[in-house]
Amino acid sequence: MIGLLLAAAIAATPVSFLSKNGTTSLTGSFYSAGPAKLPAVVVLHTCAGIDDAMTDWAQWLAQSGYDALVVDSFGPRHVESVCGTHNVPPRERALDAYGALAYLRSRADVDGDRIGVIGFSHGGGTVLWTENADLAAKAGFASNGFRAAIAFYPNACDAKPAAALTFPLLVLIGALDNWTDAATCQQLLSRVDPGQTVGTIHVYPGAYHKFDDPQADRIAHIGAHQYTLRYDAAAAADAHDRVLAFLRSRLGP
Repeated sequence: MIGLLLAAAIAATPVSFLSKNGTTSLTGSFYSAGPAKLPAVVVLHTCAGIDDAMTDWAQWLAQSGYDALVVDSFGPRHVESVCGTHNVPPRERALDAYGALAYLRSRADVDGDRIGVIGFSHGGGTVLWTENADLAAKAGFASNGFRAAIAFYPNACDAKPAAALTFPLLVLIGALDNWTDAATCQQLLSRVDPGQTVGTIHVYPGAYHKFDDPQADRIAHIGAHQYTLRYDAAAAADAHDRVLAFLRSRLGP
């Protein structure tokens, strides 16, 4: 992804805010796209926490005209990783995402009516849970939550977190992903009523888990399972194009 960055690196500003579970104080890194009142995107990390790929995405978003807030759901909870465990489940992290939404709306340099969310793997599953109407209502956003949601290879398609989408959703996943199943995510999106809310999925032939991460080239051993993590330059470039088009259509330029 580094090759897709548009300009010099943007410095991150440390921020803190409260999860909408009402008890967890969270931290994050805010990347400003400029001094004007701009749309923003909440960025949700994988089961392994914040890595260089999350920083690259935040930089790219800011350089594309969107303020970006990378949420650290694990550090404040004194957790390094939840890969292969049920610690800090996506449903709980969805309340973190809504806490980030509330924080962004408190900032004068953010357009509070134009905020989206993007997540990867465990963070992608978290994005699906932000679509759950009951959870959104619990967080205080029954009718005025995120304007757009993007889930990369989400891990919760089989959890059926939403009977119906509450805001437009884009899912991007590899056909050869053996950690999160493309067919299951396709089934989830097939149940979405296009007359109510738009749900779109794009499956990349030949692509594996973390296809967007230039540093991904290994086999992850989680318990008795082995998962392939592999970068795909063509899929990554296309995903960036799709993400930008989706954000432009939902949040504006």
